[in-house]
Amino acid sequence: MEIKQKIITLFFFFCGCTSNPFWEDPPTKKVNISGVVVAEDRASNTPVYIWIEDLDVSDYTDSTGSFSIDIPSLESENGNFSGLVRVFYYIHNYIAHHSDLYITDGRLTSAQTDFDDDGSLLDTVRLKKLVSLNLDIEPSWSRTAGDSITFRMEIGINEKPVTIFSHVNQISGQQGYEPSGVLFSLIENQDATYFDDNKIDFLQRYDFEPWSSTTWIYNIAPDDLVPFIIDDYISLDGQSVSPGYYRVLPFLFIQHNEVPDKLVQSIGISEVSNISTDFLNMPLDMLEKTISIE
Repeated sequence: MEIKQKIITLFFFFCGCTSNPFWEDPPTKKVNISGVVVAEDRASNTPVYIWIEDLDVSDYTDSTGSFSIDIPSLESENGNFSGLVRVFYYIHNYIAHHSDLYITDGRLTSAQTDFDDDGSLLDTVRLKKLVSLNLDIEPSWSRTAGDSITFRMEIGINEKPVTIFSHVNQISGQQGYEPSGVLFSLIENQDATYFDDNKIDFLQRYDFEPWSSTTWIYNIAPDDLVPFIIDDYISLDGQSVSPGYYRVLPFLFIQHNEVPDKLVQSIGISEVSNISTDFLNMPLDMLEKTISIE
C-alpha cells in the first residue's frame, strides 16, 4: 500500500511540473499591425512601402493597398521595448505620411491614436501625389549601328514646392548642362544593368514652384553605357550591352524633409550622389518603360 501511494505521488509531481509556470517561459503575444493605404492619382501599380522607425521593420502593400505586418519579438536582455514609433507610408513621388504606434513593455498600448488595440489602422491612409513623371522613349535602339538615342522626361509639380536632385552632363564647349544618369536594366537579369557613366559630371539641384512643369531631354550615345559590375578579367568591350529588352529608369531623387534618412537607406540607397542599381528598388509611381536594344 505504501509503495502504491509513492507511485501516485510521483505521478502527480511530474504532471504538475509539465505545466509549472516556473519551468516554462510565458508565451509572448505577437504584435501585428494592418490597414489600407490608397495612393491617389496613380499611374502604375507600384506598391506603397511601409517602414516602422526604430524597429526597422518593413513591407509593401498588396495589389488592393492592404498590408499586414508581424513585428518580431520586442523582448531584449534589458527588458521589453517601450516607446512611440512612427509607421511611414512611402512612394518616392508622393507626400510621405506616418502614423503613431505606441508600445509598452513589448505590447500595443491600449491608448492608441491611429490604431485600435489590435493594431488595425482606424482610418484608411491616403497619399497625395507630389510629382507626376512620364518617360517618353522610342520602342527600339539600334545601338550596334552607331545610332544615338534621345528621350524625354516630363515632370509635373503638384501643390507643394519640390526639390529634385539629378545627375547632369556638362556640355562640351558650352556653359549649360543636360540631365544624365539613366539606368538600363535587362528584363531577364537585373544584374545586367548599365548606365551612362560617360555623361555623369556632377549632381545638380533643381527647385520647382507649385504647379510648375518641365521637360528633361536625355541624349545617349552608343559608347556612353558601362556596366555597374565590371569584371577586371574581361575587357570592357566584352562586357558591352547585349541585345535584349531593357527597363529604362532615369535617376532622380526627390527631397523629403519629413522622411528619415534611415528609411531611404532601408531600401538600399545610402548615398544620393552615387547612382546605383539600388535605385531600381525605389517605389516610384511612373509607368515602366522598356526598350529593345539591338
